Amino acid sequence: MLESVFIILLCMGFILLLLGIELKTVLYNWVSILMWIVVLAAYLNIEVPSDTYYQEWTMLPLSLGFIIINIIVIVTNYLYENEQERYRIR
Repeated sequence: MLESVFIILLCMGFILLLLGIELKTVLYNWVSILMWIVVLAAYLNIEVPSDTYYQEWTMLPLSLGFIIINIIVIVTNYLYENEQERYRIR
């Protein structure tokens, strides 16, 4: 994967994580999880435009950490919505 595409995926995954937390929408969090899974799969073969390949070993724990954070945010948003509906007057 090209280095610039790899960096764009990193930024988009982080921005979508922040949007999912701020707006409390599950869709942004699921798309962010997909972005981090793509980063996780692509970290083994990063291509620099001058025909050089390298591996970035810090991306494995970083992407796994963000995937776990996304899952925790999805679960807490789900529990918060259920709690709000419980006390709703019908």
